[in-house]
Amino acid sequence: MKETKRSIWKICFLAVVMVAPALAQKLQSAPAAAVTGPSYNLALGYSYLSMRIPGAGSANLNGLDFSGSLGLSPRWGATLDSNYLYAHDLLGTHHQAYVLSLYTGPVFYPVSHRNTRVFVHALGGAALVDGAVPIAENKDFHGWLVRPSYAFGGGVERPISDQLGVRVIGDYLRTDFYNSAGAVQPQNNLRLTVNFVFRLKQRSRRSSVQLR
Repeated sequence: MKETKRSIWKICFLAVVMVAPALAQKLQSAPAAAVTGPSYNLALGYSYLSMRIPGAGSANLNGLDFSGSLGLSPRWGATLDSNYLYAHDLLGTHHQAYVLSLYTGPVFYPVSHRNTRVFVHALGGAALVDGAVPIAENKDFHGWLVRPSYAFGGGVERPISDQLGVRVIGDYLRTDFYNSAGAVQPQNNLRLTVNFVFRLKQRSRRSSVQLR
């Protein structure tokens, strides 16, 4: 299982390395037309989750984040975000843990200075949590649970080039999982994400000036 996970990470890394330059080259070759209408982008990167296990402490999970964003106006947008986070050994139980989530919701840009934008978002969706809870010495409860989930937070986005940018995000994540008695309890989690942003379509220069 460990070797399989390493192979998956290597494949994902190679995919990003190969796809990013090709995508940037393709976008740079396109004419810089003053387009109107919504802008949109795709983002891929690393995500870290500090996940609370009811009655057992916190677990650290690492994984991938993939999202797509739509810019509806200089101040407002919408996003679709997906996370896969994984831990090999959860709290010494010798069980793996993972969280698979899908969220969508509005994005608001309250501050924009030159090419740097600050944003806040409120996202709703669902999360699949697989984990384990220690019950006693050499004994634990293991299971998985799918429940509605939500996240809210914000971050900063800054371009590296006309087609590529970096986005840093911090979120409060609300999920659910079992406690040692088998009852469903809420989880209060912290998620940190760093993404490379691929700008597939940008707003016109006139819209960018209005945003400043």
